[in-house]
Parts: sequence; C-alpha cells; structure tokens
Amino acid sequence: MPFDFDELECNIFGDFKAGDNAGYNSELLSELVEANENGRFNKPILLQAASLIEVAAIQIFYRAQNYNLEGVPNVREADRQEIEDKQIDKFAVVIDNLRKYHILDGMSVDIYDELHKLRKYRNKIHIQLDVNIPGVHRDEDRVFTGARTLWAVDLNWRVLSYLAEQYSRPNNIQGFVRPLRLPRLA
Repeated sequence: MPFDFDELECNIFGDFKAGDNAGYNSELLSELVEANENGRFNKPILLQAASLIEVAAIQIFYRAQNYNLEGVPNVREADRQEIEDKQIDKFAVVIDNLRKYHILDGMSVDIYDELHKLRKYRNKIHIQLDVNIPGVHRDEDRVFTGARTLWAVDLNWRVLSYLAEQYSRPNNIQGFVRPLRLPRLA
C-alpha cells in the first residue's frame, strides 16, 4: 500500500502509561501496514487505527478532568469544568463528546460521522456481530478491503496530527511520551 512512515510528536497524553501504550501500538500498526501483503492484515490495521484514535481522544478528556490548573488548549474553561465530572470511556460516548465540545470541528464537517463509521467497523472485532452500516456485507473479507484500510489509516493520521497540533500540553511538560511512528498516505 502507498504509505510513508513518520514520527508524530503527539504531546497530548496526560496519562503517561496510555502514551507509552500508544507508542507500542503505533509501532504495531506500522509493522502491520508494512507486512500487509494481499490485504491479509486489513482487519487488524483498521482495529489498531481506531484504537489509537480512541486513546488519543480520551486523553483530551482525561486532561480536562485531571489537570484543571494546566487546562487544555482550545477548550473553553466552562467546557473543561463540565467535562471534569463526566465518565467518558466508550468510543461512541467519546465521539459524541468530541462533537459536543467542538474538539475536531476544524477538520471537516463530517469528521464525527467518519469516526462513528470507524467505530462500527472497529466493533467488528466481535466476529459474530454485523457492522450495522447499511450496504456493508457480512463477509469480513468484503468488509475489510484495501480501500477501507487506506481510509482508516488516513483518518488515523489526520485525527492524531490534528489533536497533536491543536491540543498539545505546555512546552515545559512535553517529551515524556515518545513520538508515535505512524503510517500516512504517500
């Protein structure tokens, strides 16, 4: 597949173990993409891409809940205070709260719908479940196509790089999490 591999300084993590695990999983995603001959790793690539978006998005809310002195850039203090008492831990709830607080509004008008679609595909980790997207086949080899994998990897890069650009922690507390090695469309 037509990918380059770049390191993304993703200084959004407040939970450093989540950041370490994101680093591990970004390496795993890159290795899967490199080894994806004939699409045999399309499904795990999509699952990894979705999981990395989820952990990164959750970090915005984690920081709003736990770092009230630091705050979160580009999140109004009134919104941060409202987020502080919420339980935001399921991907669907995460996406809905990203929308509610306009976290990704600068990306595109349909970004939240794209994330919900990715979430539905990610839920296909449960082999017995349907994807629940109209027109999507039940056969997994027809669900996890090369085109869908390209879309998921591109979405992963776009969301993570946007979060890193818009919601990084203050300069004096960056660098505790290694850069994420990620595939991006060439």
